[in-house]
Amino acid sequence: MAIAAGALGAVSAIDRGTDAWIQDHRSSSSDALARAFRRGGEPVIVFGVPAALVTAGLISGHQNLARSGVRVLTSVVLAGVITTGGKVVTGRLRPDESATQYTFKPFTHHDSFPSGHATMAFALATSLAGEIRQPWASAVLFAGATGTAWSRLNDHRHWLSDVLAGATVGVTAANFIDGRWRFFGLGPPRFLFSPHGARLEWRAAF
Repeated sequence: MAIAAGALGAVSAIDRGTDAWIQDHRSSSSDALARAFRRGGEPVIVFGVPAALVTAGLISGHQNLARSGVRVLTSVVLAGVITTGGKVVTGRLRPDESATQYTFKPFTHHDSFPSGHATMAFALATSLAGEIRQPWASAVLFAGATGTAWSRLNDHRHWLSDVLAGATVGVTAANFIDGRWRFFGLGPPRFLFSPHGARLEWRAAF
């Protein structure tokens, strides 16, 4: 995480130049493409997909499918909570609000850092890729998430470091929930289904 923080700090130095270049090359075609990719980070997709998996699993009796859906949903929710906290604490102004990337007003309505769309898109992509475990699916999912992150740059709504931070949060949250990464001895949650209901267990090793 320290390496990621350092990398983001370094990237912030080129935020302004990157934003200027993207806006200089912006067109009606890029706007249309951005509108399509932007949906990948919106609630109807990031919550709708895992909800559909859970519903399909419960109706069909396939508990593994339901568990997959819950893991994906939990990944998205955790990533969203972390990013929302980051937005509140940093209070960074967006590119269309400030001429410099170094303007911060913590605990205000300013909420550029990290990018929520990038966070949610990468949390969804990482979690789904972990469930599907097929190279082609991973390629498609991460290409879509990258497109969503790019759309926020094209739309002049985020700095480059915003979307990279969001992607980092999304990937980290999904890998933690899936059990691939651990923090402070805390393992991933377990989702248990039975005819009598569902239960979540969370264990930590000290």
